[in-house]
Amino acid sequence: MKHRRFWFWGVFSALLVAITVAGLEALSAFVVPPWPARDLRPIEVSNAAVASTLSGAQAVPTYNSWGLRDREHPPQKPAGISRTVLVGDSFLEGAFVEKSVGARLEEIWLAEGHRDWEVMSLGISATGPPQYYYRIRNIALSLQPDALVLMFYAGNDFVSDSLSPWRIPPPIAERPQPSWLGAVAPRLTWLLVNRLGLSEFGRGNKAPPEEAQKIIKLPRADRLDAMVRLIKTYYFPDKDEKVIREILSRGGDKFWDRLEPRDRDEEYIQAWWLASMVDWETATWTVPVTPDEIEQSLNKDQVASTLTWLLGARDLARERGIKFLVAMAPVGLVDPSYADFWSPWPRYMSYPRQNEAKHRLLRRELEAQGVTVVDLTDDLKGVPGTYRVSDGHWTELGTEIAAKRLAAALEKLREAR
Repeated sequence: MKHRRFWFWGVFSALLVAITVAGLEALSAFVVPPWPARDLRPIEVSNAAVASTLSGAQAVPTYNSWGLRDREHPPQKPAGISRTVLVGDSFLEGAFVEKSVGARLEEIWLAEGHRDWEVMSLGISATGPPQYYYRIRNIALSLQPDALVLMFYAGNDFVSDSLSPWRIPPPIAERPQPSWLGAVAPRLTWLLVNRLGLSEFGRGNKAPPEEAQKIIKLPRADRLDAMVRLIKTYYFPDKDEKVIREILSRGGDKFWDRLEPRDRDEEYIQAWWLASMVDWETATWTVPVTPDEIEQSLNKDQVASTLTWLLGARDLARERGIKFLVAMAPVGLVDPSYADFWSPWPRYMSYPRQNEAKHRLLRRELEAQGVTVVDLTDDLKGVPGTYRVSDGHWTELGTEIAAKRLAAALEKLREAR
């Protein structure tokens, strides 16, 4: 009798859960973006919302119906068109430049007379190699590309989990990554990740963005006090205010000169990097600073794990006869003006210096595996004004240089058999 009762309640509970999930999935269809937008990014992008975050002097980027910073493209590749699909993060999205890498690529090719070459840019901020792999597998391949470019950014794209056929999906994950819930209820999964802030984008600033932006509008004499209050209130309430003040004051007038409003490449104060400065400069863990210390601290296991995702993406393309290359975007330290701006905070700069070393190792590993690599370090190193100091992304100049190098590399790739 107890055995029957156990099975009855077990089956009843399973049916109840299934019906509930199915009902919520159906209801989610009314508020969740359609495919492929829901598998591309965990937030909805409004052109009006984007405009409100930028100054009036800066050109406002526009987004298409898929939530991408790109023009509209038909999913089905038109006859006679050679299609290149770019996959990456905010370096491809290019929210702070007038024209993204993809848009510049098309302009270059059009000027060269290649009217039958098009670029689709699947650049999504706050994503990394696992998302790139699944974005290629689930979306990019269906777009029938002739060439695939995976843009890898050394600053924050290294991961510790490897791609493996034995990898067990989590209960819920940011789309298009697989999860138990995502397999049966993709719309509900998107909604929960969106509302609960479970994506990489959603785990960003603790402080409201507008609080940091208000600081630059204050008189210079009042800005340091405002920064200290912001960081102490939202990040380090137990940390000595004098310590926070000393760290944030090191840049002097040079710090504020670079952050003043401008027509192009305007910089924006962001609370997360102010907090990171304080965190690293007061770190109790061992912080490598010298070149020897950096090399000795190199996390080779992380490089090996990251490599599995890039090789997995290469294999997806190879299986379908699609030309593939990895474009490597270096950290901002290749820009002399960026390195000079951050020189007062050597411990904070330890993290990008470690990633700079991992970048070099990853390049060697990719090339040893026969992957076509375009290392943009070769083009950007030593050129001042190519990186934004506030968030480490390319300026207009950096974006232009990257696009020209990619255009040349892709033309060469097309010619190769």
